[in-house]
Amino acid sequence: MILILLLALISISLGREFVLVSVYPFYDVVRGIGEGAYSTEVLIPPEADYHLYELSSIELIKIAKAEIVFISGVSLGGWERKVEAVAKAKAVRLAEGMEHEEEHEEEHLRHDPHLWMSPKRMLSVARNAYSGFLRHDPARKELYSKNLKKVLKKLEILHENYERTLKSCKYRVLPVVHPSLSYLAKDYGLEEIPIGYGSAHGGISPGNLYRFLKRIKSLGIDYVFDIYRFRTKVAEVLKRDHGFRVYTLNVKIVPHGNHRDYFSIMEENLEVLREALKCR
Repeated sequence: MILILLLALISISLGREFVLVSVYPFYDVVRGIGEGAYSTEVLIPPEADYHLYELSSIELIKIAKAEIVFISGVSLGGWERKVEAVAKAKAVRLAEGMEHEEEHEEEHLRHDPHLWMSPKRMLSVARNAYSGFLRHDPARKELYSKNLKKVLKKLEILHENYERTLKSCKYRVLPVVHPSLSYLAKDYGLEEIPIGYGSAHGGISPGNLYRFLKRIKSLGIDYVFDIYRFRTKVAEVLKRDHGFRVYTLNVKIVPHGNHRDYFSIMEENLEVLREALKCR
């Protein structure tokens, strides 16, 4: 283990200057703005469980060596709070200044961290990333400003596609196995209905499932959104026992097949939404 750590430290030390982004959904935006100045790396694997992740020694070394560390600034988990504590002045909160979505259930209050599911919010993320680069490296303002314009243009196109598509849907409800679509719902005039608030792995109480089914059936809806690479069998049960149509959204922005970046994955998600909600 010591040898592995030493080799990792040497590898990081010999590489070019780099910045870190805590999770993959922000990678393409940060990389686009920093292009030509720094390489950009993602701290934790794209498929990691944000709620339960534990940082490794190598990841702590990377945080120490990075020039800038971009974190979400929302409640992704205790590991990201640790990232901010280690990075100290190098940390940049990408959700800075944003109103956070809260989910209520009985006496519990939970925060939805999946702000990247709204392209509209990602416009603010891009501006916050730009401010972070500028604060740490003001000498390259011209480069960052040029890059920001390119990134904002791509995000604006994506936002306009979402806005145009989602305003013409027959259904305006997002029933989902885990609360993760509140930003998308709020910014595009939809309503999220999660199956309770369960554990990180989709643990759903019978009471929550009963209330969910009762409400969904009262709305005349027979579909539900599952989450790509999310460990739960709830969607399978709804399909098998209740005849629901199941649609899968790539909420964690995990690269796969031809969909390798935020923009293509979000376009793929939009096509899923278009079909499920019967958008014109």
